[in-house]
Amino acid sequence: MINFKDSTKELLRQVEELFDTKFAGEGASYSLQLKNLKDNSKIHVEVIPESEEGEGGSYLISVYTNNCHLQLQSCRKFIVSKMLEEAIFVSETEDKISGLIISKQGDCALYSNVDKKLLSSDFADLNSEKLLSAVALSVMESA
Repeated sequence: MINFKDSTKELLRQVEELFDTKFAGEGASYSLQLKNLKDNSKIHVEVIPESEEGEGGSYLISVYTNNCHLQLQSCRKFIVSKMLEEAIFVSETEDKISGLIISKQGDCALYSNVDKKLLSSDFADLNSEKLLSAVALSVMESA
């Protein structure tokens, strides 16, 4: 897992490598386009600093698809999983975690305000709705 404050350039390099594409930059903001040729869909991803200093602060991660617009505010961490072919952008407080997951195939999911206790709970005890978010974000516990 990498904190944005540690190296924004390292973030960009890892995400570019995973998605096999390059970010376009404008000032401290970056964007990229992912295309899924199988279902002819595409998503647009933006990484925008939430403060003027950019490096070292938090970021707004925006995803635009044909069907929706998702935002993750106050994002300070991310993880790239080559095995899952996903980038997971994370925003968290002391007891809650939110994650925006973007896959190499152009799929995306947003799990918001998940109680951190769920990530280390017995998944067999969770209902299916909470199980999805717990499994998806539990990778952050081991990172």
